[in-house]
Amino acid sequence: MEHQHPRSGAHRPGAEVYRRRRIAAAVALVVVAALVIWGIAALAGLLGGDRSASGTTPPEPGASAPAAPESPAPPADGGDGDGDAEGSPDEGSAAGCPPGDVTVEARTDQSSYGAQENPVLEMTIVNTGDASCALNVGTSQQEFTIVSGSDRIFSTSDCLAGATDVGVAVGPGQRETARFTWERVRSAPGCKEVAAKPRPGTYVFTAKLGDVASNKASFTLK
Repeated sequence: MEHQHPRSGAHRPGAEVYRRRRIAAAVALVVVAALVIWGIAALAGLLGGDRSASGTTPPEPGASAPAAPESPAPPADGGDGDGDAEGSPDEGSAAGCPPGDVTVEARTDQSSYGAQENPVLEMTIVNTGDASCALNVGTSQQEFTIVSGSDRIFSTSDCLAGATDVGVAVGPGQRETARFTWERVRSAPGCKEVAAKPRPGTYVFTAKLGDVASNKASFTLK
């Protein structure tokens, strides 16, 4: 009987070789899956990342410029789901939303302040429309103004340096809030030096985002 001899190069790998190949294939799949997940996470961060610059933890307010807006976490579906509001509005644009769809609210953290207390002024921007839209909520568009009667006491626009543009997509009913701590000083246009200090009495705070003005919020200094 003729014996059959194995052909050259046809030797079958052993079980150990197969095991190593299976492990290598599994590792490759894990690496590919990790890269895909990382890419999705990175894209999500670009499209709807934390805005405290936008985010949930407000920055410390400064002495010469309002703090960057803080905002609630965006809805899981990115707002109303149409995706049309993504991206930044044109630089210098106060509101990319339709006229009348944005309101600005002004308030203070207290109604009265003792001699050693500094008022915290709050500007809240609200999208009252039915769809998401883009807004420039940067310090280039914000203005915090304080008056006493007909006397203009203070404005953040007087000495604002390094103004920034911050474009955000604001969903229907969503609110964006910026805070500024007023250190009880006077200011003048052009950042001219003012020696006089505000005296005890009643003051009125108003806020503006571009051309959209807020209500008047009264408070007292003791």
